[in-house]
Amino acid sequence: MNYAYVCPRHGIIESEVCADSIVDLECGNRAKRLRSFSVNKASLKHQGRWDPVVGQYVENDAQFRSLLHAGQERESEELGMDVVLDTVDARDMEGLAELHGYSTDVRAEDLEPTVKANWEKEHV
Repeated sequence: MNYAYVCPRHGIIESEVCADSIVDLECGNRAKRLRSFSVNKASLKHQGRWDPVVGQYVENDAQFRSLLHAGQERESEELGMDVVLDTVDARDMEGLAELHGYSTDVRAEDLEPTVKANWEKEHV
């Protein structure tokens, strides 16, 4: 595997050495490693959304967590006991069904229009 380095005099050079910098053998200058990375452009978009967990519109994850914590404290005071929140993976259909008190068949019927719309968006 070859790694790319940038020499101030010769520009981009390649080497099999994996390091933060190497010495360019032609001129003796230190060449810094050229690092590349990919950016998921979807993650740069506005993250605001309606969140049914907190029951209102949130601008970002920090605001969501703040509202979630405030709701937890409010419920603890109203009930007079500690309310423990637990994370449930949205892909765990049985766990969500048990948490909300309905069967997985009802959940599948509710999701059917969404699955159909997503399929049409991708294939049309």
